[in-house]
Amino acid sequence: MVIALLSMFPLSAGAATPQLVCTPASLRFGEVVIQQTETLLVAITNSGQTSVTISEIAVKDSEFTVSKLDLPLVLQAGESVDLNANFIPTEKGWTKGTVTISSDASNPTLVLDVAGHGVDSESLTANPSRVAFGHVAIGASSTVPVVLTNDLSKKLTLTAAQATGNEFSMSGASFPLTLDAGKSVTLNVTFTPESPGTDGGSLFISGPALNVPLRGTGSAFSVSLFWNYSPDAVGYNVYRSVAAKGKYAKINSFLDPVTAYTDGTVVSGKTYYYAATSVNSEGQESARSKPPVEAVVP
Repeated sequence: MVIALLSMFPLSAGAATPQLVCTPASLRFGEVVIQQTETLLVAITNSGQTSVTISEIAVKDSEFTVSKLDLPLVLQAGESVDLNANFIPTEKGWTKGTVTISSDASNPTLVLDVAGHGVDSESLTANPSRVAFGHVAIGASSTVPVVLTNDLSKKLTLTAAQATGNEFSMSGASFPLTLDAGKSVTLNVTFTPESPGTDGGSLFISGPALNVPLRGTGSAFSVSLFWNYSPDAVGYNVYRSVAAKGKYAKINSFLDPVTAYTDGTVVSGKTYYYAATSVNSEGQESARSKPPVEAVVP
C-alpha cells in the first residue's frame, strides 16, 4: 500500500453580515438530568465594517450561566469571541431564558434565546454524548456517527432530528421513527467549515428532547492523502510525524473505509510525514506504508 498523491491548499474566509450576530442564533439544550451541567458553544461575531465594543452580557434565569468575558471587549471587523453557555436544571420541566449582549453595534441589543428541559433520568442516550470534530480544512468535511439508544423498557418515538449551526448537517435516518426498548439507530453528523475558527452547534432529537453538543474548527490549510486499495482491508488508518524517522501518531478518529484522507490540523510553515496502514475484518493491522510521504505546508 502506497500513498499516491497529496496536495495542500489555502482557502479564504466566508462572507460577512453587517451586524453583531450569534452563531447559533438560539440554543436548545434538550433533556438534562437535574443538577447536571450541559454546555453549548456560541460565537459572537462582529460582521460589520467597523469595530464593536461589547459592554455587558446579562443572563435571565438562574438555571443558565455563561462564561465570563473581560468587559468591555472590543471586536474588530470580522472578529469573533466564543461564549460557553451552561444549563444546570434544578427541577423537572422546560425552562426558558435569555442572554442579552449590549454593545455599540448597529444592533445595540442582541438577544440569544436559550431553553432546556430538566429530567430525573434520560430516556434516550447518545454515543458519543458530545462530538468534537477537531480541525477540518475549509471546504472539506468530517463525519462522525452518533448512536442513539432507547434506554426505556418500552417503545420510544423520535419525532424529528435537526443539526443546528450553519456548518453542521445530519443524515442516516428518516423521521419520525420508533425504537423498541434497548434498540439503537445511527445518525451521521457532518462538519463542513466555510471559514477559519471554532464553531459550535448541536444535534437535537425531538420527542425525548435529546441534545448532542457539536464543536469543530475550520483550518486554512490541509493535506490531502490518497493510497492504493488493499483487497483484504475493511478500512485504513493514517499516521503522522514531524520527522521522517520520528514517532508516528494515528490522526484519524475512526477507521477510514475509503482510500483517502484529509488532514486539516496542519500549521503553516511546518513539515509533516505520513504513512497509512490497512485493517482486515479480524482487526489485524498491517505495517505502515514505506517510505513515508513528506508534506511541506507553505
